[in-house]
Amino acid sequence: MTRRLSLAESCALKREKIHTADLTDGAPLANAPADRSLLYTRPELAFLLKPLMGLDAPRDDSNRILEVRPKGHWFEFETARKLGYHYPPGAGLFPDLRHQLLEVKHHTGKSTTIDFGHHHPGSKQVLEVRWNSIVRARVCDIRYLIALAPPPAFKVTVMVLATGAEINSIFGVSPTKTIKYPLGISNKWRAEHAGQILVSGRPFNA
Repeated sequence: MTRRLSLAESCALKREKIHTADLTDGAPLANAPADRSLLYTRPELAFLLKPLMGLDAPRDDSNRILEVRPKGHWFEFETARKLGYHYPPGAGLFPDLRHQLLEVKHHTGKSTTIDFGHHHPGSKQVLEVRWNSIVRARVCDIRYLIALAPPPAFKVTVMVLATGAEINSIFGVSPTKTIKYPLGISNKWRAEHAGQILVSGRPFNA
């Protein structure tokens, strides 16, 4: 009977394979089609991304927080590094880390507005693109990492890991709205969940 791997062991095995593969010649592995054998589960993602809790928002030479796009790409790379990727993902992709079917959001404002672009998180539509020809992932299958770093500290205080389908039930996203959607996350909600990673709406403990 095969021994069941612990969460830490399963994470380490996948991370080592990813890190080694990303050091070979070619395009960054984060941009490559998803490989089901190397897809982290949501608990594994939470385990590896836990060190991002408390991370400061990046600032320019004048101590101002970076604009949305460069700040977002910076956080995508911080996320990718924790998952074992050596090179940063390409900017402007959907999802941000294709190899993990992971879309990454980093928010520093008082209110949270998520830019879903042209992909509503609850959509059951298959992404008809070349990189998805084998896995055939639907938009609602994409995993979202939402990191909240509100003022005045601008440090990550809460992280949410959920599929697109679960985003609807957790935050009550409009069934039709795309592009930008205000989630209405209150200060009370953030205070209640400070320091937590929520996986599919439940606190992660490991």
